[in-house]
Amino acid sequence: MSSLPKIEQETQSRRSRWCHKVIQPCLVTAVLSLSLPIIIFLVIPATISPTFTLDPASSLSSFNVSNFRVAAEWTLVFSIENLSKLIPVKYHHMKATIVLDSAPLAHAKIGSFIQKAASHMNVRAHFHSDMPRANEFSVKSLVSGLERGEVRVDVVLSSGRRLGLGVGWVPVFDVSVTCNSLIFTAESDGGGLTLLVGSSYCVLGFFSYV
Repeated sequence: MSSLPKIEQETQSRRSRWCHKVIQPCLVTAVLSLSLPIIIFLVIPATISPTFTLDPASSLSSFNVSNFRVAAEWTLVFSIENLSKLIPVKYHHMKATIVLDSAPLAHAKIGSFIQKAASHMNVRAHFHSDMPRANEFSVKSLVSGLERGEVRVDVVLSSGRRLGLGVGWVPVFDVSVTCNSLIFTAESDGGGLTLLVGSSYCVLGFFSYV
């Protein structure tokens, strides 16, 4: 009778080894098998980067230059294309900055919005710049450009981004966009400056591709 506990212990030990050798690898394999499609489902849509350009409707709609201050109203129309045929995108905390000679001129915030899959949409941002007429190079450059009817600026845009993957909105890397050397030229009626066609090229930041 004293040998029964030893037999039970050996049986439990064999069962434990069997579970360790068979069940655990099976569980790991099952988890990996289920995870792989999910990872692919998340990663592939995230690598389909959007395209950003500035629409020709963008303008420096009005400006006022006095002996003491320089004020201007800008309207920029961002043209966004979602190249994914399946995945909608939610943009949030979008903000843009107009930059002249590495100095910020004006800022704007754009409300959250959802872009459908395989769609193109325009997003409008309004900027107001009002600064003292000082000796800063950027202010002098702006005044000079306004007087001759041509202003060249850069625009930087950033936004949070989420992908609609059925189960909810999954966050991915923020999108960062730089539009360099945008040229606004004077209209024939003198009503303001409009974006020169062909100068609306924008570049995505590195992490915007993933």
